[in-house]
This record gives sequence, C-alpha cells and structure tokens, in this order.
Amino acid sequence: MGRSRTIGAQMRRRALDTADPPRKETDLPLGAVSVAIMTHPSRRHLAEDLARRLAPFPVQIVPDPEPDGPPRTLRTATAVWSAVGPGCTHHLVLQDDAVVPAGFLEHAFRAVEAQPDAGVALHSDWGSRNGAAVRMAALLGAHWVRAVCDYVPTIALALPAPAAKELTDYFAGLDPDEPDDVAVAHFAREFGLPIYLAVPNLAAHHDVPSVVGNDARGRRDASCYIGSPPDGWSFDPTRVLDGFDCLPYFKHGEPRIVVENDRATNNWSPVPLATAVHRFGVDVSDLRAGYRRCTAEPEPWLVDLAARVPEDQLWALWATACLMGLARQRVEPFRSAWERWGRRVEPAMRTRVLETLALGGMFPRLRHDEVSSLGAAPARLAALGLAAGDSWERG
Repeated sequence: MGRSRTIGAQMRRRALDTADPPRKETDLPLGAVSVAIMTHPSRRHLAEDLARRLAPFPVQIVPDPEPDGPPRTLRTATAVWSAVGPGCTHHLVLQDDAVVPAGFLEHAFRAVEAQPDAGVALHSDWGSRNGAAVRMAALLGAHWVRAVCDYVPTIALALPAPAAKELTDYFAGLDPDEPDDVAVAHFAREFGLPIYLAVPNLAAHHDVPSVVGNDARGRRDASCYIGSPPDGWSFDPTRVLDGFDCLPYFKHGEPRIVVENDRATNNWSPVPLATAVHRFGVDVSDLRAGYRRCTAEPEPWLVDLAARVPEDQLWALWATACLMGLARQRVEPFRSAWERWGRRVEPAMRTRVLETLALGGMFPRLRHDEVSSLGAAPARLAALGLAAGDSWERG
C-alpha cells in the first residue's frame, strides 16, 4: 500500500528524467511521445489505414501475439504498452478501430502537454458514465473532466512513459481474461494516477464487429466527437471539471443519477432517479410536471417524434437533459464552473452532446439506427429539457 501511495510522485519524477532533451513545461517535443496501434491480424487493414492517417509520424503497429488464442485484450494491451519509444516521456496507444480527424496528433500532443502527469483519454463511450461526464463538462465550457472510472476508455489513451512501463508489469499479475480498460482503471486507482477525459473527444469509434464479443453492447461511439476541435482550442489545463459527486446519466432507456461512493477509490454507482434526484432540488413529480408543461402544446416535429418513439423514452431523454440544466444552475461544483467559465458553450459541442444523449441512452430500447433515423428531433427535445432545467427557478 505504501508503494501505491507514492507511485504517482515517482512517475512524475521519472517522466522528467527520461526525456531527451528534457521537457520544458510549455514545450513538449513531438518526438517525446511514442505512438502505437494495437490490432488483431483480422483487422490489420484498419490499423494500417489509421497509421496512414497519422503519417509521416512514425507509428508502431502491434498485433495480438496470440491471434488464434481465446479472445482477450490484455495480451495485446501488454505488448502495445510495452512499446514505449526510447527517451520518450509519454506513450499514446490507439486501438485499430479508432476514428481520428485531420491533424489528430498535433491536437493529441497538445492535450498531453496540458496534462503531463496524468493519463489522457481522448475518447468516451456515448453510453458510459465517462461519456456522461464529458457531456456535462462540455455543457459547462470545461476542457477536461476527471474520469468516472468503472473503466478507463482505451480507444485512444496516453500515459506518462513510466506509468506505461509500470502498467505492463501490473498486467502480468492479473487474470488474463480481465478486459484491458478495466485493468487500466484498477491500475490508476491503486497507483494514484489521475485520468482526465479530453473535451471534446479527439477520437471516435468505427462501427465494426468486435473481436472480443462486445457487439451485444451496440455501437460504442464517442459522446462528444466533432472532428477537429474548434479553431484556437487550447485544452486549457485550468478548465478541469472536478469535485462533483453526482452526475445525470441516461442508460438503457432509463434516466439515472451516478453517485460517488468513495473519492479515494473513484468508486461510483448508478442509482434510480428517485433515489438521488433531491440533490438537484426537485423530486420526480416535479420533473413529471415540468415535462407535461414543456410538451403541452407540441410543435409538429414533436408530434411526429411522439408517434415514432415510446413515451417513456421521450420522458427519459427530457428528464436527463433537464437535470443537466438544473445541475449547472443549482448543484456544485457545476454551478460555480458555469459561472466561472462565462456560460459559453461551443455550439458544435452542445449540439453533439445532445444528439449522443439519445443515441447512447435509448439503446437497446431503440436501436442506434432507429434513433439516427429520427434526425434532429431527439436533440431538439433534449434541448427543451436542458432549457427547462436552466430556467427552472423562473418556471
């Protein structure tokens, strides 16, 4: 346990010691970050396509060392996290099904420079707790949010080089069937490594068959991917959303709230809406009444949406978005962040997080393609919910 408490400081010291030349605080040389892609031979074409997008930067493609063995991510993860370049301060690992925009590495290296002592996750699944955290951060004008770690997103993840090396040793002591993203979360908790999620996401996720049996989970695309970040985007390290202990969450067609059980271990649980909605200054009957008021005289687009989507799903979408609005008006630290960062949200990010709220949350009640076929209407309903939460005290 003593080793666990001190490893974060050790990794910070070693990150500075391994760079050649030493890293300046405001200048992370591109060569100080090594980049590798983990792949399975059946999907090597995806890895090669991704490497071409990153050219001319040298990228290692690391295949599954036992491709005919049981479907496991940990063995390939061990190989790819071992592939830290000589003299590098950081190691960036991409999975072969990552989707990245033009100029991805420039943006990714700037993100790493902004959080040099942490793990930097550049993707968050639109149906996950981390995806919900990124949405809330985007709607507050944050550039970063601490991970809500039941697992660490590993589609596109950068670690300090010493942490990457420690991670491979840590993997060796685990059950080989442990998913790599869960194993990274355990490692981060045990060794005191902070994990931050970039806002917006810099990587999305190809909708291709899973090699480890995850297809039943549906598409696992990003919660806030807009391609390249807006012009001038800085990944400002001071704009970090942290310190919250509850979070609105839409999963499997149900509005929920994720609550923190223990800060030291980053342990969270999703709970039914009625269990924790008092944290937002309302109860479920208040929300129901607000929904009825908001939809009492529906416009044609909402009438059409109601004819195509079960009523409970419309309610769940609206209620989750309403809680997001209530959070930034009534719940700390969201309220202070909303005020501190000037109540300015990038329009493209606002649109995207409201779109993915429905795409990630309604599955499997509605298939992803069914939600996509509804066009902009679900996001419009979510926008109504967000506005209702924002103006609740005046409603």
